[in-house]
Amino acid sequence: TNDKSSLKIQPNSRQKSISRGRDPIISLNMNLDYLAKSNQKDAAFRAEELLLRIEALHEDGYYEKSPDVCSYNCVINAFCLDSSRYGHGGIGRRGGVVMSTVRGYKNNNSKDQEGTLEEYATTNEELIGGATSNAERLIQRMMQKGLTPNDITYNTLLRCISKDMDLVGRENLNNQSKRRDNRSNPKTESKPSASVSTRTAQTHQNLLVQKAESILSKMEDLQIANTISYNTMISILSKQQHPTSHNSNNNNKNQAEESVRQAEACFHRMLSLSTATSDERIQPDTCSFNSLIGAYAKIGASIPGAKERAIRAEDLLRQMENLYRENPEGNKSVKPDVVSYSSVVSAYAKASMWGEEGCALKALEILKMMEELYEGGEEGVKPNKRTYTAVINAFARTGQPENAEMILSNMKRRYELSRDVSLKPDTICFTSTIDAYAKKGGEEAAERAENLLHEMENLYNMGDKDVKPNTRTYSAVITAMGKSGLPRAAEKAEQILDEMEYISSCGSKDLAPNTILYNAVIDAYARSTTIGKCNRAELLLERMIEESNNGNMAIRPDTITFNSVINAAARSSFGDYDVRKEAYMIGLNAFKSLHRSDYCQPSSITYVLFLRVLENLMESEESRDYMAGKVF
Repeated sequence: TNDKSSLKIQPNSRQKSISRGRDPIISLNMNLDYLAKSNQKDAAFRAEELLLRIEALHEDGYYEKSPDVCSYNCVINAFCLDSSRYGHGGIGRRGGVVMSTVRGYKNNNSKDQEGTLEEYATTNEELIGGATSNAERLIQRMMQKGLTPNDITYNTLLRCISKDMDLVGRENLNNQSKRRDNRSNPKTESKPSASVSTRTAQTHQNLLVQKAESILSKMEDLQIANTISYNTMISILSKQQHPTSHNSNNNNKNQAEESVRQAEACFHRMLSLSTATSDERIQPDTCSFNSLIGAYAKIGASIPGAKERAIRAEDLLRQMENLYRENPEGNKSVKPDVVSYSSVVSAYAKASMWGEEGCALKALEILKMMEELYEGGEEGVKPNKRTYTAVINAFARTGQPENAEMILSNMKRRYELSRDVSLKPDTICFTSTIDAYAKKGGEEAAERAENLLHEMENLYNMGDKDVKPNTRTYSAVITAMGKSGLPRAAEKAEQILDEMEYISSCGSKDLAPNTILYNAVIDAYARSTTIGKCNRAELLLERMIEESNNGNMAIRPDTITFNSVINAAARSSFGDYDVRKEAYMIGLNAFKSLHRSDYCQPSSITYVLFLRVLENLMESEESRDYMAGKVF
């Protein structure tokens, strides 16, 4: 009787175990999901190892069930998240735990497993897609196992493509930075040209976009595309990068407009399908609008058409507002949030780079609207530090430092009242305001810049680590001093430089002066009325050369350094014959040294400035003509 009762209890216990999540596959999926979100390095490979081991145990008869679609989706998601955390999504990992596991399967003579091993044998260069390649590999395997990918599978694959677009974009920006360094060192060994690297990145991104389009079309054919699918596709299209060369602005504008046109076409494709089918699964939401607004806002400020892009971004914002107001209950999914408004503010801030004062005022107008909405109870549109900083930068670009400081003061007041850390001004906010005064120039601007610096230093000394001045802060203050025309402004600028040298020597390496700072001080001397200013400029140049020869490459002189010394000489036309002769020799030596340099070369400005040296410091017209003839 006991045996019979035990037989009856077992099936019930099995059902209870399954209902409590103790089914082996449910437990597996929970573990895979935990690994994917664990923030552990190589979590994706560990998740795949676990998946493959459970499959092997199922084939050996240990488990009744094999991993399901959810299992594979968890591993694909792990590769996607790995790409976000570590920027590789599994690129180039060879010989680790997964590799040894796959080798073990090959010994079991499984053809599928041999195929997986073959795919792992690819080189790093062949794994172009990173997370995308791993996701596609897993999808292929799950289909070989008789599993049908679902909407989550394909949406996660689209997310992998989006992450790889980010990765390609970052690598391209890093390459551009290296090329800028190479341009200051043209006599070193030849490197790949800028156009080649840019074309490679664009080709890679184009392939990823084509792949994403193909996946979305397949999802539409299977009728499993949803709002997430289209939102991710819009994001992918908006991440296409464009050349940053100012020599091809029209081409840049055309390419930028094309990427946004594609993103907007995808948005309208989604909208049309939603309207035609009344399918709520593909109804545009706040994320859809934000992705498209972001596409307009993300395009570089140096590419023409920034104002038109900002206006279009605002039009989309107004469309969101109207849809929500028409039916606040039914259209909650399209309610604008802080991202919607802040992206439009950012778009207008970028447009202000072209000297459009109206764009800066428009950014301020939207900021005030956000403040009013928030104070009226709309928690989701509370402006944050990023929003305020964008408006500060907008006024800095249009030469309105007073308005920039007004925004900074507003931030400080709101923070004091609320103690909300998202409104607390930081180093970037202060530095952007100081930079606004540096761009304007004049005595009052220099005084305000210096006062803001002292405020930052006092706050930092009192324990506020968020406002620690950095090299950009000091550079902006020095630039403001150089443009002030005040007596001994250049000497004060050099004093700041010396203080930074001392502080960095005591351990604060982040405040070590760089070439930009030295250039700012030399330029301050060039603009000053200090007697012997070109001697001071030359001494700073010599210090830079000596330090860089001793290994301190952070202050290696560049073309701007030499040009600033030549300019200091050209502006030393006051004084007697001996003073002018010494200034001429300093300018001539700087001109010759630049031509002999192994790491930088003259620019058109170099020749213009040296002509001024000849014009201002050589009394004999015949001598000037002779020297000009030798130079040109």
